[in-house]
Amino acid sequence: MKKTLWMTGALAVVAAALVLSGCNKKSGASSSSGDDVKVVRINFQTGGLCAAPVHVAMKLGLFDEELSAIGQKAEYVQVVEGGATLAEMIASGKVDAGYGLYATQMQAMENGLPISFTSGIHIGCTKYYVRADSDIYTVADLRGKTIGVPGLADSSVMHLKRKLLDLGVGVTAENNEVEFVAYASSDLAIALNNGAVDAIGAHDPVATTGELAYGFRKILDTGIDEKFANEYCCQQFVTHKLLRENPEGAAAVTRALQKAAAFVEAEPRAAAQLQIENDLVSGDLDFNTALLEEINFRPSRSLGKKTFADAARQLQTVGILKASTDIEKFISEGYIEIFGVPDGYTYDSATKTYTAIYEDRS
Repeated sequence: MKKTLWMTGALAVVAAALVLSGCNKKSGASSSSGDDVKVVRINFQTGGLCAAPVHVAMKLGLFDEELSAIGQKAEYVQVVEGGATLAEMIASGKVDAGYGLYATQMQAMENGLPISFTSGIHIGCTKYYVRADSDIYTVADLRGKTIGVPGLADSSVMHLKRKLLDLGVGVTAENNEVEFVAYASSDLAIALNNGAVDAIGAHDPVATTGELAYGFRKILDTGIDEKFANEYCCQQFVTHKLLRENPEGAAAVTRALQKAAAFVEAEPRAAAQLQIENDLVSGDLDFNTALLEEINFRPSRSLGKKTFADAARQLQTVGILKASTDIEKFISEGYIEIFGVPDGYTYDSATKTYTAIYEDRS
């Protein structure tokens, strides 16, 4: 990726969705403390290596730094496995901004989940496996097979259906040649090893841990596959309420997470150590570092939007998004450019400085 430092024209107008929602900078944030300081509530989860940017932004004070610069504060809201889902927490007004697998939220967004994505954060954390003795060697061989996944709306399903569509394998309601079965993430490897499913799709570290424990054979890795190698899987989002009432806060948390991603890209070992020391992710430092090194954490708003747009159009083709949805409107409202947010950042470990990138990289 080219790194351009010139700022001219970069602070573009806020996207149509934000304009139409009627920004009012004086209306306050969706949450505030007793002294009327605006508070932005940011989701986080533990256990996932690819959540490193959120963990870094929390523990290195990047959220606090960006928000305090505009007189605001950060609060952190944990999403716990087995509890309310992220979508449920957004819908109930408990979260203002956060980060996660964008494809997992697309159907919910189509059905009214009030969020828009603002930047791509990292590429590649989903892998697909079969047993070592399986007669499945390529994704095309999955025709007629059963695939275990963390959830039927999970991004592992969305990615695989798009790949299968390209290969001519039926994934529509009218012509469905594969079956997806949901398991808890921790049970996926066991299900494959026991023969309950023919293949699994999983996110790291669960994916690589299962591979090493059982000797599974990898048939698809979104981090290196030609189709997905330049697509972001995890992206930053903000709620429409935050956009209406506090667009400066929405911009601040997006910048902070972009910076945190750039830090992880440059300092994967430091990020892995921070996660372990703060009980955010378990595991071995060397193992976790190696996995973070595999993931592309260079943030980009423009490439993030291209990912969202390409996926939305193809998911409508396979029937995951409704045929009646105005897909171009869905894209323009679902992925926005906020005033004051660059395309991304880089981090220089030697000088410990961040450099904004204002070039559209799509």
